[in-house]
Amino acid sequence: MLFFNIKTKLFLVLVLVSIVPIIVVTVSSYRSYTRLVNEQTSLVASTTINNSVKSIEEILKNIDRISITVQQQSSTATAYSTVSDELRKLQNTNNQYEIFITRAKLKLIFENILLGYNYINGIYLFMPDGKFISYGNGTDLMVDYIPFNDEWYKQTVASKGELYIGDVGVKPYIINAKSSIGFSRSLFDPNSNEFLGVFMLDCSMDIFAGLNRNPAPSISNIYLANEQGKILFDGTNRDIGQYLPDGLLRKSMAMTGSKQQFTDSKNLTVIQAVPSNNWKVIANISVAKVYEQYGISQKLIIYVSASCAIIFLLLSFFLSNLITKPIIQLTKMMRKNKSQRFVMIEADKKRVDEIGILYHEYGKMMKDIDTHIRESYQNRILTMDSQMKALEAQINSHFLYNTLESINSIAEIEEVESIVVMTKALGDMFRYSIKTDSELVASAEEIQHVDNYMAIQQIRYSEKIVFTKEIEEQVLQTKMLKLILQPLVENAIYHGLENKRGKGRITIKGYQHNELIIFEICDDGAGMSQEQVAELRKLLAQPPEFSSIGQRTKQSIGIKNVHSRLTLYYGIEDGVTIESEKNIGTTIQIKIPSNWEKR
Repeated sequence: MLFFNIKTKLFLVLVLVSIVPIIVVTVSSYRSYTRLVNEQTSLVASTTINNSVKSIEEILKNIDRISITVQQQSSTATAYSTVSDELRKLQNTNNQYEIFITRAKLKLIFENILLGYNYINGIYLFMPDGKFISYGNGTDLMVDYIPFNDEWYKQTVASKGELYIGDVGVKPYIINAKSSIGFSRSLFDPNSNEFLGVFMLDCSMDIFAGLNRNPAPSISNIYLANEQGKILFDGTNRDIGQYLPDGLLRKSMAMTGSKQQFTDSKNLTVIQAVPSNNWKVIANISVAKVYEQYGISQKLIIYVSASCAIIFLLLSFFLSNLITKPIIQLTKMMRKNKSQRFVMIEADKKRVDEIGILYHEYGKMMKDIDTHIRESYQNRILTMDSQMKALEAQINSHFLYNTLESINSIAEIEEVESIVVMTKALGDMFRYSIKTDSELVASAEEIQHVDNYMAIQQIRYSEKIVFTKEIEEQVLQTKMLKLILQPLVENAIYHGLENKRGKGRITIKGYQHNELIIFEICDDGAGMSQEQVAELRKLLAQPPEFSSIGQRTKQSIGIKNVHSRLTLYYGIEDGVTIESEKNIGTTIQIKIPSNWEKR
């Protein structure tokens, strides 16, 4: 039997419906549009480069004009004091007040320049004696910066008043600096030709934003590079400050004349020099991408579109019936399992491809999961039932032992009616403890169980123990897990009040807070030290363990058992909390959900 998997079927169908029209269209159209694309590409590249060169020339003229005129511009409302005059004053004084006045006079001039050209980050004047004046747009010079040994300063001075253009990069001597390019010029007194200092403009790379007029950015890129081939502007803004790629660098260095075009099988490159300096503008266009985007005539586009539409309609119909139908059915079945209990699916035994295998494995997986969950759920129910009974048995035996000891002690001393009261209370408590019709009881029944217990203890301790209750009415109507409060009251007596001199008080409080019923068992007995409280909290934090059922330790077994039962039944981790101070008393708080339905 010949076997084709889904991948093979889909591959054969796609090849059949796509390769034939693609070959026909490619052969018939390639010759007709190749020549036209080449001519249009060359024209677009030349036009783009010419516009870029004009923009660069305009930028350099603006920078040149600013640097030349700034030393001749008046620094006040009158025309008698120029920037050059103010710089001469600074060379002959170290008076901080005069320096401050000069900076104030120059501030208006430099602020106008900053406002007029948004790409200027800062304007800086460096005097021959090391003093400097700076005005920045969010930037400033380092306080201790001395430029005399920097290459840009040396080159500027050596240029004898000509504009010097620095490298692109982040200036380490400028605070809050970003990648920028610097333009600097030496300033001289127009009358005496005395060297007054160096004027520098720090410009952001937005200065070349006007070059980004690429009509086809997806298929071409425009570069501006200096004489060494370092990129000053890049249409993608990724390579600024780096050198041109090797291929473009070689073409740039091999260029002759002011403009030259290079063509190969992949790219069309046009390079034009900037007349005022040795910079070069380079347009690099991917010819292959141009062919892809602009090489199909209208007639062929209509033909291909109509052909593809018909073919893909047939293809969609064929695939939806051959391949996707069983997958959709399986998907619907899997969605049903989100809301229903394990809907099984029968595998199609006739199918031997991936779909058949998928159906078979899914059915097998659902059966395995169902079996696993049933077994796990049953085991958990049995385990919880055993744990609950074991915990209740521990509490009951612990309590009955202490109660019988109390009755025996009183019986040996005197025969009074108190024995009858104790016996009746003990019988009620025992019947309540062994009642198995439900794990949940009304809170009023649990409080009555505590009353019976306290009736016995108050006979034993006479007037030494005062017992009070502060229970809200709505709390008495709620359901709770039985045998929760009595073990805690028992702990309060035997660990808190039994060793206290004089009378002691036990108070049970019950109130509702949000979605919780909260009970507090408070005593004013011996209390516990912080170390004992910490040890008890550590004990409560341990998960329930049942490896030693029936054993007893000197730890607060009643509190531990209550906490374990609350954790197992309600699933709350902080069901029991303890606060205690030595010789002050202890408060134990338990939390029970007010609207709990056992699942």
